[in-house]
Formats: sequence, structure tokens, C-alpha cells
Amino acid sequence: MNSKTYLDEKVRQVHYQDLLREAEKERLLAQLPSKRWSISRHAAGKLGVLLLKLGTRLKQYFLATRAFCLDRLSS
Repeated sequence: MNSKTYLDEKVRQVHYQDLLREAEKERLLAQLPSKRWSISRHAAGKLGVLLLKLGTRLKQYFLATRAFCLDRLSS
């Protein structure tokens, strides 16, 4: 095997390895969004529940404060 043929073969091998690494990276990245999506959905769900609880408590506080103020005004 002459040196040019040897070098050409090495270049092909390195290129093939690069293609394999790129394909593996793309495969792993293709799996990533579904995991991120489920984490995002979970976080959004928890945040939604928290906001509903907070809204309910604020409404109760507002109604209690309003009733207190109306009682004081009518007395």
C-alpha cells in the first residue's frame, strides 16, 4: 500500500467516525425534547396548582377584609 492510499483510507476512516459521532449526537438530541417537555409540563402543572391556591386565599382574604370594612362603616 503506498502512502497516498494509506492516507486516503485514514481520511475516510476519520470521516466515517465523525459521521457516526454526529449521528449519535442527533439521536440523543432527538430524545431530549420529550424529557424536557415532561419536566416543563410537570413544572407548569405545579405552578398552576400553586396559583389556584394563592388566588383562592387572596379571594378569601379580600372578602373577609371587605366584610370587616362594611361592618365598621355601618356601625
